[in-house]
Amino acid sequence: MKKVVTLLFFAIYSYHVTGQVPLIKEGVVITNTQTGFWLGDNIPRSEPTILTYRNNSITSVNTLGYLLQAGDETPASSNNNLDGQEVTGNKFVWNGINSPSIITHGLFVGYNINSKVKYNYLDMVPYGIIFKSGTDAGENMTFTSGGCAYNICKNGKFAVTMKGINGVKVYNNTFYNGDGSGWYLIIISSNMDRTVNSPSTGSKIFNNIFYTTTKIPMIRLESGCLTNFECDYNVYWCTAGEPVFNVDGVTKTWAEWRALGYDAHSIIANPNFNNTVDLIPATRLDYGKDLGAEWQTGLSTTSTWVAGISPDTQNQNGTWQVGARIYSAANIPVNAINISGTTTITTDKGTLQLDATVLPSDATNKTITWSIVNGTGQASISATGLVTAVKNGTVTASATANDGSGVYGTLNITISNQINPVTSVTVSGTGGATTITTDKGTLQLNANALPSDATDKTVTWSIVNGTGQASISATGLVNAVKKGTVTARATANDGSGIFGMLDITISNQVTLISSLSVTGTGGATTIATDKGTLQ
Repeated sequence: MKKVVTLLFFAIYSYHVTGQVPLIKEGVVITNTQTGFWLGDNIPRSEPTILTYRNNSITSVNTLGYLLQAGDETPASSNNNLDGQEVTGNKFVWNGINSPSIITHGLFVGYNINSKVKYNYLDMVPYGIIFKSGTDAGENMTFTSGGCAYNICKNGKFAVTMKGINGVKVYNNTFYNGDGSGWYLIIISSNMDRTVNSPSTGSKIFNNIFYTTTKIPMIRLESGCLTNFECDYNVYWCTAGEPVFNVDGVTKTWAEWRALGYDAHSIIANPNFNNTVDLIPATRLDYGKDLGAEWQTGLSTTSTWVAGISPDTQNQNGTWQVGARIYSAANIPVNAINISGTTTITTDKGTLQLDATVLPSDATNKTITWSIVNGTGQASISATGLVTAVKNGTVTASATANDGSGVYGTLNITISNQINPVTSVTVSGTGGATTITTDKGTLQLNANALPSDATDKTVTWSIVNGTGQASISATGLVNAVKKGTVTARATANDGSGIFGMLDITISNQVTLISSLSVTGTGGATTIATDKGTLQ
């Protein structure tokens, strides 16, 4: 077996207090690479000991044995020598390959009572947290204090078991199985290893989150274990359907389980964990029961596990939350949003700043998201509530609460005096003509400016002469001058710069003589002989 141990703090006191030896193990880091049987961190218990096992880290791959062995498997002289032990703030990780034959115990506190198991994180540990007792005569130990609270157990065959032990409290834990390895999340049974099997009675299951992705029993127990059994104020979620339970090997539906008198105040609800590592619910789950001052401090939403450092904690506040992690402040939802501001914009591209009053004034999350619903008009709105007019008509501004309450407020705004620009101009000749084929002929052009509700649809006509030549009137009448091609252009007068063009071909034009020059042969301009001539 290869084992690496980093010891940050370890103290054994040699003096006795009320006959018990104090033992503190804190900040210990153990990495075990032995794949077979391993005793785990085996706590000395030959004499009564006050054990504090705090903020340690154990990682292992063993297929048998333990990660933490803080108790006995059978009746022995060392039984009850770790009564009242505190196992808190530790991280247990198992990195082996799971299979039905794997029997690796995680946090084991057998044959001791009043153990305080809190704030621990168990990742992939096959057999999670184990409470156990029982004699061959059928006598169980009974907890009168302590219990299992505010732990996170992820992806094991089971999270917690009570095996032949009475009165164990299981409060405010988060139990998650999402890799298909789970058999059940909690099992309560007699100790079948003893000659006489005595059921575990008086178990209390409150304020826990049970989450599975396969339809395994959330809780499995023997009918004898129902004596003084209490189970309520939990949140259950199974992505494969309604949660199921098991009594004496018989599957019970949610309705059948509740008909037995359990989970009357519990609900089926998705906690919407942020991820499958931290397992923080998306929002407060205010479905718990006040379990008293002893149990009011849970893990915070920011707690992490680092050897030698205690995870952050947070007291319950307001209605008790379920699960291991506790949000710091009660969530007060938004119940109304009032929008203030004028209700008109009367200038082109004008703006209007809106303000929103979120009620109640002590709402936990008072942030909002602005939006615009266009009606006959059109506008835009910024993230800060600034409305900018686009088109005449009416629009509706909306401010929606970001706390998930669904509450919103609205304000209707009337927009006027907006300049709606031309976006396109199409030029066409009468009858679709694009030619002038008669001398000094004309062609009437038409301009279609869009959109149809543009504020100013007038245009200015112009001609760009090419190989041909023409003129154009203010009304779009083209007059041919010279054969060839010309381009007529209609430009919108609204300042948008939009224009349309049409090429026109001109033919059959008569070109008139504009001047005549007369010269004499050789440039002569005189006749100097009698009866002479000049060509």
